[in-house]
Amino acid sequence: MTNPWEEKVCKMAQTSLLQGKQFYCREWVFHKLQHCLQEKTSCCSSAVNTPSLVMNSGNNAGAVSGKAAAWGVLLVGGPGSGKTALCTELLWPSSPTSLQRGLHRQALAFHFCKAQDSDTLCVGGFVRGLVAQICRSGLLQGYEDKLRDPAVQSLLQPGECERNPAEAFKRCVLLPLLGMEPPQQSLFLLVDSVDEGCNVTEGEQTATSLSGTVAELLAGHHEFFPPWLLLLCSARKQSKAVTKMFTGNALWLEPHPQPLFLF
Repeated sequence: MTNPWEEKVCKMAQTSLLQGKQFYCREWVFHKLQHCLQEKTSCCSSAVNTPSLVMNSGNNAGAVSGKAAAWGVLLVGGPGSGKTALCTELLWPSSPTSLQRGLHRQALAFHFCKAQDSDTLCVGGFVRGLVAQICRSGLLQGYEDKLRDPAVQSLLQPGECERNPAEAFKRCVLLPLLGMEPPQQSLFLLVDSVDEGCNVTEGEQTATSLSGTVAELLAGHHEFFPPWLLLLCSARKQSKAVTKMFTGNALWLEPHPQPLFLF
């Protein structure tokens, strides 16, 4: 971070008011997420000796190797259904013997969007926060070296990052990750309340800022996600316009556990 204001914004987006509170139930969700991460690890391992195929999804084309695992999971539920509590437990487990105790070590970066704090909805701040966390994580050796290019550094400057967050996200986060040696275990990027910052009325969705929303940024760049990185987001079931950005597939938290659908 380059100044105290940025450090404050980054801290707000990387903390949860539910940290330290005891978490109960929902073990089935952690088992599903573990399966998704294991599947990604297996796909990355088998891809080494599998011929590449060309996939075309709408306007997004790219080369993939063999059978590709889903690129993300969307947790959906109504207000108070426990989405943020579950995300908090995944990152800061309250039980020393729980499954999530192991899963949290696979967190590459995370972000909590908060309606009451507009700074956490800033797309440019979201990108810079991810870069800072990935550098600090120690999970990917050599990532910082890929950011030394002056052209890449210029994209991370506060003014420029707000003007063009999509280019900054692609060139400072996704493309460097694509160029990394895959880690031994798949990692995940968590974004809680990804629908915050969007005005949703009768199925219409508009951004609250000129630079767009975090949801638009993520959904618009899924073809650049490395195959070993799982995107995990949460959203309210009422935010249909936002959930449709992620192809409408979700892991429902209410009223009863549903089969896992991936996007």
